[in-house]
Amino acid sequence: METIERKPRSREQARSGILKTAKTIARREGWQAVSIRKIADAIEYSAPIVYEYFDSKDVLLDEIRNEGFRHLAQEYERILKLYRDPEKRLYEISLVQWEFARHQPEIYQVMYNLDGAYCTLPVYQSEAMQAVSRIVREIIFSFIPKAEESIKRLYFQWWSVSHGTIMLAMLLKNEQSLDQSEQIYRETMRRFVRDLR
Repeated sequence: METIERKPRSREQARSGILKTAKTIARREGWQAVSIRKIADAIEYSAPIVYEYFDSKDVLLDEIRNEGFRHLAQEYERILKLYRDPEKRLYEISLVQWEFARHQPEIYQVMYNLDGAYCTLPVYQSEAMQAVSRIVREIIFSFIPKAEESIKRLYFQWWSVSHGTIMLAMLLKNEQSLDQSEQIYRETMRRFVRDLR
């Protein structure tokens, strides 16, 4: 199909369409297959039009990463309003992390530089990721008031257990069903939260 110059659509609609198309290609073919040219062909734009919104694949990936962390931050805030018990909050936030990775794996991959989705900015330097980590640290501190260094260590442990188990579930999805992995994840996170006391 010949690429045509379309009449200007609303900028936000066009930008959103570009992001959605990148995620669709990644879900179907993997992040290595995503390119500005391929996105442009899929939405019938010329590549220069796509470059007006994202001047490189790196910029596009960074936006998708931030979108993922913004979504998690909103969900974490929802959990904070829903539950008062800190242990319940931390456990439910862990489940949000699992559900997000399971239902939007292509975004999760970008967030953590997995499976060919490589953001040049390290994940720990992402402002959106730092906002999410602050929420988790505050929850941990609310029921274990310790020095900042201890809270950092506990947060690192939580993140390692949660993210590590999710990554293994993704890697082993052809050998172990996601339902089995989810059961293991729930048990692991429940035990982790309980042992924090």
